Amino acid sequence: MTPPRSETAADKGTPRRRSVLLCAAMAGLTVLGACAGNQGVVYNKNFTAGYSPDSLAAMRTPLLVETFGAPAAGVSQAAVTASTVDGLRASGPRWARIGYSGNPGDAPNPPFRLRFAYGAEKGFSRQDFCKTDREPGNLSTDGSSGRTVVALCRGERFVSIAEGSPGLGADISSERFSNFVGAIGRQVMPRENPVLDDECQFRFCG
Repeated sequence: MTPPRSETAADKGTPRRRSVLLCAAMAGLTVLGACAGNQGVVYNKNFTAGYSPDSLAAMRTPLLVETFGAPAAGVSQAAVTASTVDGLRASGPRWARIGYSGNPGDAPNPPFRLRFAYGAEKGFSRQDFCKTDREPGNLSTDGSSGRTVVALCRGERFVSIAEGSPGLGADISSERFSNFVGAIGRQVMPRENPVLDDECQFRFCG
């Protein structure tokens, strides 16, 4: 019969190390959860070469904000737009001093439009989101979906787009919702175009 293996110093330390690693992992998840809980979460973002921070900074009229759907039941489209504009004004990108308005009369013939689709369905078409014939009443959304798609439109195409979620049943009057709007606004309208920056790493861009 094989004699029982004697416990080594490494064996004695293993449970403690595992415990420490587990605690560290749980702490990390807690921090991430707290951040997501405070302002929702941004899943992804994408840019085209047409995204021009300089053009945004040169705007002399407010950036027109248009919303579709709602992050929660029982709120009007006008209220969703107003809360979205407030969130952008409170914590949106600061670098260009962009003004925001949900009133088309404040931005006649706008060079850009910033569109928010709350409750975007699984089959939501990002490519068609900037079509000029899109209206809140003819864009289908899902009230049970927490997905939000945000696009910076130029003409009928997006030059940048991002997805995220403020959480299911978000209170549009809450600080959490306002923080989410500001966060996704900053992601979709950064100071520099990441696509062009990546290209400039490999060639001279004067």
